[in-house]
Amino acid sequence: MSAGILRFAITVAAVPLCGHYMDGVIVGDYMNAVIVGLILALIYTVFRPLMRLILSVINFCTLGLLNVVVDAWLVWTVAGLVENSIVFETVWWAAAVALIINAARMAVDVVGGKR
Repeated sequence: MSAGILRFAITVAAVPLCGHYMDGVIVGDYMNAVIVGLILALIYTVFRPLMRLILSVINFCTLGLLNVVVDAWLVWTVAGLVENSIVFETVWWAAAVALIINAARMAVDVVGGKR
């Protein structure tokens, strides 16, 4: 259970941290960036497993690249929903943020012994 809480907290914290350290991710207001992280953490916890299940056949055919596209779309969309939060210079920066979030979540799983 603690690994799930840690994954949730890492997702919330990763969004404003990426905005601070990445050149193509511009943070307007750090509190709104934390709200984006909170919404993303909720989506990653609740809806993302369902989306991966539904898209599993197509994901198999694309060798997993569909997951990257879906995650980048989620980051881009949630950032667009919250006013004055985060602006990405290109969609590639949103994909980079999604990859960093996924890498951090995977590291928690590896250290926690889940994978």
